[in-house]
Amino acid sequence: MKRIGILSDTHGNWDAMKACIAAAGAIDAWFHLGDFSIDAEQLIKLTGKPVHAIAGNCDNFTKFPTELIIELEGMKLLLMHGHKYGVYAGDTYRACLRAEELGCNALFYGHTHISEITNNGGLIIINPGSPSEPRCGKKPSFAIAELNDGILRAKIITL
Repeated sequence: MKRIGILSDTHGNWDAMKACIAAAGAIDAWFHLGDFSIDAEQLIKLTGKPVHAIAGNCDNFTKFPTELIIELEGMKLLLMHGHKYGVYAGDTYRACLRAEELGCNALFYGHTHISEITNNGGLIIINPGSPSEPRCGKKPSFAIAELNDGILRAKIITL
């Protein structure tokens, strides 16, 4: 079993990231879904754990890709920020099509600052929200996913 911490839209607020780390407990690796992807480098320093990061719309001049496929515990996971797939209003249709095109079991995205865990035709969709700048009345948040032998369970953690 792998336990993954999922962050997005930290926007340079390292105190918020530290709160997520403290609330997460034992984590095997972290996903950072952009804005600011440079925060992923700080996350490595703070946790000593592997960090898989992608670039968001506020991440100019970054070494991180705009999307990334991770294969873990029998699952294929697509990480993206979402801005290139029109998730501006929380609509994940195009992002889901991309995940399906790539044969993924789950889609992890950010950008909206609005946390959600849903299922679309068997595709698990996770947005951890934002620990620093939540929107639409949501509380600061991140997510934790537990993956075990082809099964993914996820939950939103509010701070």
